[in-house]
Amino acid sequence: MPIVHRNIPSLSSLITFESAARLGNLTRAADELCVSPTAASKQIKKLEEFLNTQLFIRSKQGVTLTAKGEEYLGYVTEALELLSATSSKMDDSHDVVPLNVEIGSCFSHFWLLPRLDDFRNRHPDILLNLVTNNERHVGDNSDYDVAFFYSSMDSVNKNNHLMFAERIVLVCSPAFEKKYPHCSDVNQLWQLPILQLKEPLSFWEGWETWATLYGVELQTPENVIQVEDQVSVIHAAVNDAGIALAWDWQVRDLLESGQLVAITEPVDFNKNAFFLSISEQSQHPASQLFVDWVIGAERRFTHGV
Repeated sequence: MPIVHRNIPSLSSLITFESAARLGNLTRAADELCVSPTAASKQIKKLEEFLNTQLFIRSKQGVTLTAKGEEYLGYVTEALELLSATSSKMDDSHDVVPLNVEIGSCFSHFWLLPRLDDFRNRHPDILLNLVTNNERHVGDNSDYDVAFFYSSMDSVNKNNHLMFAERIVLVCSPAFEKKYPHCSDVNQLWQLPILQLKEPLSFWEGWETWATLYGVELQTPENVIQVEDQVSVIHAAVNDAGIALAWDWQVRDLLESGQLVAITEPVDFNKNAFFLSISEQSQHPASQLFVDWVIGAERRFTHGV
């Protein structure tokens, strides 16, 4: 079926709309697009007349989106990003530039790699360069396009997208639970084999903060197995070695497959969370596409769609 062009607004009006919505100000949008404020205002007015709906609420402080404007912005942003990425791929004068994605080992092992084939099927022309870094801090934007990091909840902004809220659960293997049927009794927890990081990261939640929030008296475990990283902690638990403290998203697939069982209810921490960040220095057209795919894949998994 041919595209009915009369039902598509002008590209310049869509670009102006996206800029004004992102910046919250028509004058700043005009500066960004190198046009006059009057010209930018006319583009928005033309778009609203074309759509027969109000997209912005105007005030002395700037512009804010209406409910319909918020909805339309999602479609416009997706369309512009797709057009940008596709246009970049049409340029025969440049080699393919990899999208530099910096990720934690757990996000890589337990979430990204099992789902990466879906991204490759959707975007076969995007070259990914995956780099592992468990100590990425928000604001250090010099050497990546997209990064996965752990930070305080107030890190949410237009570049930092909340990926996982922080929920911690204690897990073990079914064989371990069978061997220690009292392992779900948190008052006897410290007498059982416990899995711990050899050098836990100071800014992560851990056994001490879990015990405080769960209301359990922290004791020195009698039987500790120390491992190098969180991936090893979870694999040790799968292999019947002991009880592991894990974030729920790390073990979700393992719980569903029956390789692990939860021996406590999840505990919600409201201080920190896990984010995907687009570097302010990134010029890669696929940065937002990758973030949108991750968030969409998580939403599809969570809601079963």
